[in-house]
Amino acid sequence: MPRFSFKARDERGAPVSGHIDAESRDEAMQKLRAERRLVVELEEGAVAVDRERLLVRHAAKSVKREEVIAFAGQMSVMLETGVPLNEAMRALLDGTRSGPLRRVVSVVHESVMAGSTLSSAMAAFPQVFPNLMVSLMKAAEASGKMGMMLGRISEYLSKERRTKRQIVGAMVYPLVMVSMGVAVTMFLVVWVLPRFARIYQSREASLPTPTKLVMNASELLLHHWTSLIGLAALAAGSVIFARSTRGGRRFLDGVRLRTPVVGPMFSQYYLTRGTRTLATLLAAGVSTLDALRIVKGVTDNAHWEELWDRMAASVTGGLTMAEVATKSNLIPAPVASMIAAGERSGRLPQTLDKVAEVAENDLDEAVKAASQLMEPLMIMVMGGLIGGIAIALLLPIFSISSVMSH
Repeated sequence: MPRFSFKARDERGAPVSGHIDAESRDEAMQKLRAERRLVVELEEGAVAVDRERLLVRHAAKSVKREEVIAFAGQMSVMLETGVPLNEAMRALLDGTRSGPLRRVVSVVHESVMAGSTLSSAMAAFPQVFPNLMVSLMKAAEASGKMGMMLGRISEYLSKERRTKRQIVGAMVYPLVMVSMGVAVTMFLVVWVLPRFARIYQSREASLPTPTKLVMNASELLLHHWTSLIGLAALAAGSVIFARSTRGGRRFLDGVRLRTPVVGPMFSQYYLTRGTRTLATLLAAGVSTLDALRIVKGVTDNAHWEELWDRMAASVTGGLTMAEVATKSNLIPAPVASMIAAGERSGRLPQTLDKVAEVAENDLDEAVKAASQLMEPLMIMVMGGLIGGIAIALLLPIFSISSVMSH
C-alpha cells in the first residue's frame, strides 16, 4: 500500500506532519479529513521535514509582549466597530510588516478560517498568547463580547508590562553598581596589588595588617582562581538545584519576601499582579476555581502559590476566599477585609480591581523607597570596599620612613 507524507493543521490550528498509508491520494485526503485535519501538503513518498512548523515555532519565541499588546488593541478597535473576525485578522495581516508576529498571526488566521475558535488557535502558541489571554477569549466567545475583551486584555497586559518594568528598573541600579564595584576591585587585586607586593617584598617591609590581608587576597585570586571559579559554579548550581525542589524553592522565595528594602517591593508586586489578574478573570465570567488556577500560574512565588491553592480548596469546600486571606500573613488586613466585603456584596471583581489600584500605588511607593535606600547603601558598600583596598595599599607609604629603615 502506498505511503503518503503530509503537512496539515490540527483542530487548534497547530502545524502537524507525518505519513499515512492509503490506496490513493483521494483516500489519503479522506482519512486526514476524518481526523479533522486541514491538509496543507500531501505527497506520495517519504515524510518531509515540516519546515513551516519549525519556522513558526522559532518565530513564536521571538514575539515581544509589546507586539501582542498592539495586536489585541488593534483587533479590539476593529471588532468593536463591527468588522467581522476574519476580515479584521486579514486587515491586520495586510498592515503588519513581515516578522515573527505576522507569521504567528497568519497561522492563527488560517486556523480560524478552517473553523477553529480564536481562543483554540491562540492556545497553540503559549509563548505568544499567555494562558490568561486564552481563558479570557474563551469567556468572550461564549458571551459574544470579543472586541471588548480584547481591549481589556490589551489594558491588562500594558499594566503588567509597566509593573514588571518598575521592578526591573529598581533592580538595575544596584546591579550596575555591583558590577562596576566588582570590576574595579578585580582590577586593583589582579593588576595593581601584585606590583605593590613586589615593591614591598623587595624592601622586606614589615607591613600593616590591612595591607597583609589585601596582599593575601590578591595571592589567593591569582594562584587559586580556578578553584574559586569552581566554588562559584558549585554555589550557583546549588541555588539552581534548590529552586528545582519544593522545599528549596519555598526557602528561597521566603528569603526574597523577607529581605529588607526589596522584600516589601516584591510583596506589593505579587499582591498587585494577583488581585489584578483575579479581577480581570472574574469580571470576564471565568469561574472562580479556573481563575485561581490561572492566578497561581502568574504569581511566581511558592508562598503565594500556596495561598491561591488554599483559596481554591476553600471555595471547593463551600467557604470563601476571605477566610483564607484573613489568616494569611501575605495579605494585609485591610485587603482581606475588602475581599470579604466584596464577596458578601457580590461585587468581588470590582473590589479586587480597586485593591489592585491601591496595591499598584503602594508598589510605586515601595519601588521609590527601595531606590532611595539602595543608592546610598550601594555607594557606601562599594566606596568602603574600593577605598579600603586603596588605603591598605597606601598605608606602608604613609610610614615610608620606617619601612625604608629596615
